[in-house]
Amino acid sequence: MEQRPERKLAACLAYLALEGGTPRGKLVGLLWPDSPEQTARNNLSQMLRKLRLFASTDLVTGGDVLDLSPTVEVDAARMRDHFTQGRASELLTQRGELLAGLRYDDCPDLDDWVAAERERFEEWRGVALRNEIIRLEQAGAYEAALLHARTLLDLDPVSEDAHRRVMRLHYLSGDRPAALRAYERCKDMLRREFGTEPLPETTALRREIERGTVPVPAPAVRTELPVAVLRPPHLVGREAEWARMEAAWTAGQWIFISGEPGSGKTRLALDFAASKGGYIVYSGRPGDRVQPWATLTRMGRINTARFPDLHLEPWVRREESRLVPELLPADERPSPITNDEELLRFREAHKIWTIAVHEGLLSNVCDDWQFFDDHTNQMGLYMFGTSFPLGQGGMPMLLATYRRGELPPESAELVRQTVEQGIAVLIDLKPMDEEAADRLMTDIGVPPDPALRRRLWKHSAENPHFLLETVKLLLEAGRLNGPLPEPLPLPEKVWALIGRRLERLSPPALQAARAAAILQSDFDPEQVAQMLGAPLLDIAQAWEELEAAQVLGGSRFTHDLVYEAVAASIPGSVRSLLHRAAARTLESGLGGAARVAHHWQEGGKPEFAARAYLRAAREAHDQYLLADARRFYTLAAELLEGQADRSEAAEAKAALARLAAPTEEAPTRPSV
Repeated sequence: MEQRPERKLAACLAYLALEGGTPRGKLVGLLWPDSPEQTARNNLSQMLRKLRLFASTDLVTGGDVLDLSPTVEVDAARMRDHFTQGRASELLTQRGELLAGLRYDDCPDLDDWVAAERERFEEWRGVALRNEIIRLEQAGAYEAALLHARTLLDLDPVSEDAHRRVMRLHYLSGDRPAALRAYERCKDMLRREFGTEPLPETTALRREIERGTVPVPAPAVRTELPVAVLRPPHLVGREAEWARMEAAWTAGQWIFISGEPGSGKTRLALDFAASKGGYIVYSGRPGDRVQPWATLTRMGRINTARFPDLHLEPWVRREESRLVPELLPADERPSPITNDEELLRFREAHKIWTIAVHEGLLSNVCDDWQFFDDHTNQMGLYMFGTSFPLGQGGMPMLLATYRRGELPPESAELVRQTVEQGIAVLIDLKPMDEEAADRLMTDIGVPPDPALRRRLWKHSAENPHFLLETVKLLLEAGRLNGPLPEPLPLPEKVWALIGRRLERLSPPALQAARAAAILQSDFDPEQVAQMLGAPLLDIAQAWEELEAAQVLGGSRFTHDLVYEAVAASIPGSVRSLLHRAAARTLESGLGGAARVAHHWQEGGKPEFAARAYLRAAREAHDQYLLADARRFYTLAAELLEGQADRSEAAEAKAALARLAAPTEEAPTRPSV
């Protein structure tokens, strides 16, 4: 369309392009806030009819929820996609301001949205400029980097960081006088605007320019980390804990292992399980607790992949299809659970399935147990609680690792009760002593300098994972075998240290990691590609980079601390966009409704979150999870209360009233 659209039509199209599907009621409230609702709805219908007549096709589709036709291309949406995919150079080809020259003073909420989006686009352009400046500087293209630095300074004239970039690049381009003049301009601006002097790092850069000692950046080269650093060859400093685990194994007890993040819980559990023979690992993922049965469903799919042709009695397969629907065609799956007897039948079927898929395995390692959802825990307690001592009747031994102080109250109480009654043993990992730390440093190749080792261990807060991350950074910087830098790269939080490593990733790889962090659990390259709207081949290349950097391992983060570091690195301006993209991706696949609702809510789309919570409530009711059904109906009703159409809120409240009777699920745990 060559003709510029009318002011409110332009805003409507921009809103749909950037926000996605939107209820009519919300659009009319934005565009005609002072008009009666029916009048505003008529205005919207007439505006869209004129658009259809002009374009000779439907550019806006839908009924109660409107969206842009997939055939419509919008430059602002394309710019957003470039940013989320980490394509800085492509983003910088996009010029202009969102809805340039248009004002919406008569539409306060719309005016606020336009202002916020314009600010967001400026922020994205600034991020893209900084990334491109770094890339060009590392490549030695100083003149091209300087052009971008000047653009960055035009975008934010009071940014001291932008002034320093201009100073530095003038110097690297061979123009020391221009670099010093840039410093004077920075100093004058700060005095004029803020009545202050430049920061110490700015004056330090000026001194380096005067002396001719500005360091020239070395080309970015990925250091191949030694295998011993990626996985130390020996488990050290846990001999006493191992002995207690041996005694518990002999007694058929459950084994709980707790400790601080990075203390070596998983390594201890896996090495011990491997010493006994065959074992399997089930890992909790951040986000599992949002969706009922999330962890158990993942377990089911892991074992379906292991035994695609497993022979089971038809009734067992039918019951297990409640967790793994792809086991049976839709018309052969069981009807919803309606009473305690049917719930017990489901649990017994799952126990039979569990014994069958664990045949030949001696132990079951539940890693990051603090993330397991409540219903998975209840099912596990039903199976393992009726099979004590373990190691008989086909049930494997159980080892569970978790972060100290992060278990849900019910799980913490279970640990307390089972330990008191002798059913379980709790191995609480204490900090590693200095002798064990010295052996670990020998294993990973730290030079045998006692002073160097003491300094590394002290600054690692006696945390093995923290130590390994520090050594990785020093190896990548080429500083481990020489004098240690001052100060050491040791931020207060271990995930902040990992964040230093993330800075070495390419922008596409970092954005892929951020998308995976938003999905939290059960992600793969195909999902991330769909979420970012990126070619699968590009994501596959980013995935290889992430695995080489030990950020991802297959379809999970290599450590929950790595996940936390990636999540912390997500800019606020893009977090909501990624949550919306995650919701759309999960809706088109196998994502549970509660998980979808969570992403819509985090993405600032309460109306879509409410409808997903309604679906989650119906799913929970069909699984006889009545407390969850009530919770989801309540959340839906609260979110729908503020919407223009009150009928869905009334529906949620009515469903909630029908569930208000004191009927509860069957007892969730046997006596222990």
